[in-house]
Order: sequence, then C-alpha cells, then structure tokens
Amino acid sequence: MTLARFVRSLLLAGFIGTCAIVPVAASARPGAVALEKGQYLAGDFTLNRHLAGFDGGLESTGEFTLVPGSGLIWQTTNPFPGTTILGPAGITNIDAEGEKSQVAAGNAQFGVFVDLISSVLEGNWAALENRFHVEFSKPDQSPWQVRLTPFGESAIGGQITDIIATGTNFVEQVRLNKPGGDFDDITLARQQAKSLPLPADKASLLPGTGTK
Repeated sequence: MTLARFVRSLLLAGFIGTCAIVPVAASARPGAVALEKGQYLAGDFTLNRHLAGFDGGLESTGEFTLVPGSGLIWQTTNPFPGTTILGPAGITNIDAEGEKSQVAAGNAQFGVFVDLISSVLEGNWAALENRFHVEFSKPDQSPWQVRLTPFGESAIGGQITDIIATGTNFVEQVRLNKPGGDFDDITLARQQAKSLPLPADKASLLPGTGTK
C-alpha cells in the first residue's frame, strides 16, 4: 500500500531516531478545527500516486480513522481492499482475506512518529515545527495553505522535498513532493470529529480506543 511504503521509507531514512518528543498542541492553525480531548477524526480519502515520466496516477480510495495519540487506521476499499494500521505496536497490514503482516515493530519513539504523521492529517502544525520549516498562507486566505519543508540536516529531506497541506475547517488536501519529480496527492473528504470510543470494528484495530 502506498501509505505503508511512504511510512517505511521514513523509517529507513532514520527519521524516528532523530525525532525529539514534542507534546501535541491543543490548537491547530491556520483555520483547521482542533480536535478536543476525547475526540477522533473520521472521513474518506483518495490517494493518487504520480511517478515522474508517466501520465496519470495510481489511485486508491477508502476511509480513515485518526485518533490523536493512539494511531491511524487507513482502510483501502478500491482497487485492492486492505487496511494499514499505524499504532503503538508499529505498522500492521491486513489484506482482503484478513491476513496480518507487520511492516515495522513499535517502540517508544515510534509513538512519537505516529503523532507526527497524525499531526499532518489533523493540522496540528506546532507538533511539526522541530523537524520542518513551516510556512503559512495569509490568515484571510481561503482555502488556507501550509508548506512543510524538511530541515537541511534532516534525513527525511532525502525522501520528501516538501509537504503542502490545504484546507478550510479540516485539512482537505495533502501533497507529498519527492526528489526526482514523484509525488503523492491525498484528498480527504466527508470528515467528521466524533467522540470516543470508536465503533467496535475500529476499536478492535487500535487497542485502548473502545468501550472501557
């Protein structure tokens, strides 16, 4: 899956090992609605992967569930059903037959990395300012835009040229530009902030997010 490959590339780049622990900020800017404590974000996604030199892109669609501080569930429905889970245990893939495979094992620093990935989707820019130059559009611009450029000495700079996020109430578009001209476009739609616990089928994928 594209998400798993992207995450794996950051792991191989040594990004986790160079991350400093940053607490999740209580507010998001500019314009993104901050999730309150005890809330999660759910919606649909369309992911287009574009390779330099090829016309068109490789498209996948599905739904996502983001629980700040706990993890991300990325469920692809088309063209090939499957689920990628980023959580305290690491990265786990589940195929259409329900078979699980672990992409990367979790540890204390991996939890920080999950928070950083979640921060892009949530629009929590303060949690990213220790690893990226963060540029904001004008406060009155709609939709707003935020550009994240890796620091020159960061290993992630070899994997990602920059990340551009746009949105209104929520982050609605994320573009990951890569060296060589490849890029991924992620469109997020039908987003809703909901109160925990997660529905049973989702909670079974992220321990600690269901009914207590």
